[in-house]
Amino acid sequence: MKKLILFFALIIVAASCTSEKKHANAADSDATGENTQATEEITETATTTHSDKIFVEQTNADGSLKMFEDVLAEHKGKVIYVDFWATWCPPCRGEMPSSQKLHTQFEDKDVVFLYISFDRAAEAWKKGVEKMDIKGVHYYPSADANQAVSTKYGITSIPRYMLVDKTGKVINQNAPRPSSGQVIAGLIEQNL
Repeated sequence: MKKLILFFALIIVAASCTSEKKHANAADSDATGENTQATEEITETATTTHSDKIFVEQTNADGSLKMFEDVLAEHKGKVIYVDFWATWCPPCRGEMPSSQKLHTQFEDKDVVFLYISFDRAAEAWKKGVEKMDIKGVHYYPSADANQAVSTKYGITSIPRYMLVDKTGKVINQNAPRPSSGQVIAGLIEQNL
């Protein structure tokens, strides 16, 4: 019985330490202004376009938080190939050459290549996009927006791909990778 009580006491202590760490990190970020600076950098870069790289803002025109569905709605009428990725993810980076080939194959058609970043820092994300010269639409969502899309679509690991039809309906929540070549190209073609 004593072991059982000790076990539950350890679980409670561990849970409270984790919770305190999250609150401490948030407080530290707010105190140093890091969150504000990162948001300002995102907003500043979000409005710029660099040779086929479009950076999407984190907020809508009314100031509300831009969610995944808002980004999809902006491209209604086109097929959207979504890539959930991060610069720190080796398999994600490994798919980029195939993704860019696919982008080139469909560049004159109604297809949008939408890259949703799971990076922890806006600066790393922006540098990664520029360094790898990833053409397409880039969105660095807030932590809340990332959590919402992860929960809604069951995204537990990256890279993850999704295919959205011209009406804005998600038709494949776990679409083939760009390196699948004609498999994903055929699915995109079917929905044009």
